Amino acid sequence: MNLNICHFIPYHNDYHSIQTLNLVLETTPQAYSTLKSQAVYRIHYVCSGSGNLHIAGKTISLSKGDIFFTFPASPFCVESSENFTYMYISFLGSRANMIMDKLKINKRNCHFSNCQEVYHLWLTGLNSTPETTDLIAESILLYSFHFLGNKKTQPEKEKNLNQNVALIVKKYIDDNFSVPKLSLEMISHELAYSPKYISSLFKKNFDVGIVEYLNTIRIQNAYTLMQQGFTSISDVSTQCGYSDPQYFSKVFKQKHGISPKAYIDSLK
Repeated sequence: MNLNICHFIPYHNDYHSIQTLNLVLETTPQAYSTLKSQAVYRIHYVCSGSGNLHIAGKTISLSKGDIFFTFPASPFCVESSENFTYMYISFLGSRANMIMDKLKINKRNCHFSNCQEVYHLWLTGLNSTPETTDLIAESILLYSFHFLGNKKTQPEKEKNLNQNVALIVKKYIDDNFSVPKLSLEMISHELAYSPKYISSLFKKNFDVGIVEYLNTIRIQNAYTLMQQGFTSISDVSTQCGYSDPQYFSKVFKQKHGISPKAYIDSLK
């Protein structure tokens, strides 16, 4: 791309919509000089090379696949580095203001990396006819907003998914702690997740490892059984998921500093 392209769009006086004004491919090298301002919003897509955006007292590095915004009456300067080309759409309208507010796009949050997914749609706009330029420009703008909104919520969606998986693992342990063979491997097999994945998620969400949590649940249940009148260490350990009464006694004492037998005697 070595030629500037600019498509102008007919004006319409509808402030409740988004008014796109032009669709421009900028290939001319630009030097950093004085800051300039404009009367409209602009959304830019970096097609190639690298450059810098000077805005709001800071300098932002730009590279291929980036999207960045400039704002009405807000001075800025785009500085070219090697092979730097970009496209932009100028726009205004109250709906644009609402979308920008909703996505929290402002002078402090105006740069977004790794947006290559929208490139081919932007490129399509350059080949549009004058009769359809307004349609493709608005489509590009709205789809870019959609992409940025989805990109922003992705970490939150991933966080919620991880929390849900951790809760599923916890419920499975709570429901099956009395199964003697219950282990990390068994849980991962039954729930179809890798052991490393569920182990990491569980620790992150509950600040305790799966094995430690399983032992805690089992010992808590042992306390309940003893308080209900169970006096056989073997019976208690079996009902709590321990196939070896000696190992049960060891874990019990490690957690509470007293053996099961001593605790049962204290209840008497």
